[in-house]
Amino acid sequence: MEVGVRLPVQSERLDYQRGALDTLVYQKSLFANPWVSYRYMSQDGRRDFRFRIDHSRNSPYLYDRIDYRDDSQPLVVKLGNPNLKGSVISTANADYTDRKGDNQQQYHLGISFQYYHRDVAQSVTYNPLNGIYTYRPLNVSGAYMLGGKFDISRALDEKRYWTWQMNADASYHHSVDHAMLAGETESHVNAVNTTVLHDGTYIQYNKDAFNIRASGDIRWRHSEGRMRDFETLDALDFNYGLSARYTLPRIKTTLSADATMYSRRGYGSAELNTDDFVLNASLSQPFWKGKLIARIEAFDLLHQVSSTQYSVNAQGRTETWFRSLPHYVMLHLVYHWNRNPKKP
Repeated sequence: MEVGVRLPVQSERLDYQRGALDTLVYQKSLFANPWVSYRYMSQDGRRDFRFRIDHSRNSPYLYDRIDYRDDSQPLVVKLGNPNLKGSVISTANADYTDRKGDNQQQYHLGISFQYYHRDVAQSVTYNPLNGIYTYRPLNVSGAYMLGGKFDISRALDEKRYWTWQMNADASYHHSVDHAMLAGETESHVNAVNTTVLHDGTYIQYNKDAFNIRASGDIRWRHSEGRMRDFETLDALDFNYGLSARYTLPRIKTTLSADATMYSRRGYGSAELNTDDFVLNASLSQPFWKGKLIARIEAFDLLHQVSSTQYSVNAQGRTETWFRSLPHYVMLHLVYHWNRNPKKP
């Protein structure tokens, strides 16, 4: 068992000038951030249990604490908040690992909890007479996140040619922020609850120069908010595929390929509810006793790649999608060079 305390000392100085405002701002802080950890391991090393609790405080951004008014954009005004305080977070984590046999099976359980005693959010007000939005940082409290995971891997035969692994996790996020409903002129503290369930697994055969793997992954996301105009979200992301690799015995040429179907359902836009079949392949050849390796890689042979990032917060749901790097063919040249020290 270990007990400790971190004592971060921070001193900040900002020479700030904006229009008629010319000021020198200081901020000094000293926090006591305690932590406790405990670990138990069995004598044979097969069972391992860990537990840790942390409590941390941080200073707010010095810029946000300046009493300024930024109206450089006529319809968007930003204000500072001299009374703004920093974040305060408590976290707790526990993990348990168990190994059986000669590494024939291993599983891991984990749980985590994070509570935000105090955080920073952006409030907003709207003046319907002139169409101006005014933003100001404020402190909010009460957000938390709870998560758990379970991982297991095991060999399916005595020689361990066949192996299987599964990774499952779940999380519940109570997000607190400021949000303004349609028709209102001032934002209010709002909360959105998001539940995420995820499971991924694969089974593979690996012997000498040959490897083949079948894998699958599924993630379900459910979000609901207290706002009357918040639409409950149920989104599903899943993928499944097959990969293989083989090295020719005499010439040591390695051939590899993988094919994966990426699917999405339940998103607000039909453009995001897609099925993308991605096929990749590569060929590599060593030279000079393995010192030089040449590899050619072909990515997305069928030109199907798309990428979507999805986030949900207390202001509602946000869908952000990016155009990924398109299909390509790339040549890699890798040279290994080692130099050992001379013997005395």
